[in-house]
Amino acid sequence: MARRVKRLGFPDWLLNNECVISVDTEELNEDGETVVYKTEPMKCIFDEVSKTVFTADGKRVTIAGTVIVKGDFAPALPILSSGTVTINGRTMQIYSAARPRNPDGTVHHTEFEVM
Repeated sequence: MARRVKRLGFPDWLLNNECVISVDTEELNEDGETVVYKTEPMKCIFDEVSKTVFTADGKRVTIAGTVIVKGDFAPALPILSSGTVTINGRTMQIYSAARPRNPDGTVHHTEFEVM
């Protein structure tokens, strides 16, 4: 009988881009701006794509790429909704984020779609 897989391995050799990721909380400060939760320089996988999506209110948004980092970037935040990613001197806004899980329930990696 095959043994059960609990955690999937992460391809560390693909982490070939230096980036700075800054994630905001959903809270607002006294000036009405979002509060920065965490800013960290790290290695990431950057897949540059160009695709157009439409938001719920009909606004056209061009996605510039996908950034993948190992593990859970912000474990204390239940929702990753906004922030910035800087790669090669280019700063991009976070459009969406996802946290795919391992079979044991831990976060395998954090994936950001940037625009």
